[in-house]
Amino acid sequence: MINFIKFSELPVFDQDRAIEFYTEVMGFRVKQDTHHHGTWRWVELEIPGAETRIVLTEKHPGADDDHPQLVLVVDDVPEVYEELKMKGVAFTQEPAPAPWRSTEIYALFKDSESNTILIGSE
Repeated sequence: MINFIKFSELPVFDQDRAIEFYTEVMGFRVKQDTHHHGTWRWVELEIPGAETRIVLTEKHPGADDDHPQLVLVVDDVPEVYEELKMKGVAFTQEPAPAPWRSTEIYALFKDSESNTILIGSE
C-alpha cells in the first residue's frame, strides 16, 4: 500500500537563493542539504507538519515557467496572499474563483527562480 509521496522536484537556477526564499518567505525548513554532484547539492525542503518534501533540482534555461510547478493548499487564500505580499512576493494572479472549480479560490505568484506557484483553498 502507498503511504505518501516522499518528495516532488522543483527546478531552480540558484539553490541558495531558493532556500532563502522558501525558508524565510514561505516558512519551509531544510530537511537535508548534502553534496550531490559537482557544485550541485541534494536539498530537501519540508513544510512543518507535512510528509511530502520538495527537492531543489537543477533548472535549465528555456524551461516552461507559465504552468504551476508547485501547488500549495492553504486555509485562507486572501490571508496568505496578503501575508506574502507584505514579504515582497509578486503575484501574477490575485485571489479569484478557480475556473476549474467554482468553490476553490486560488492565486499565482513567481518564486525566486521564476517558477509559477499556485496557492489554493482545496
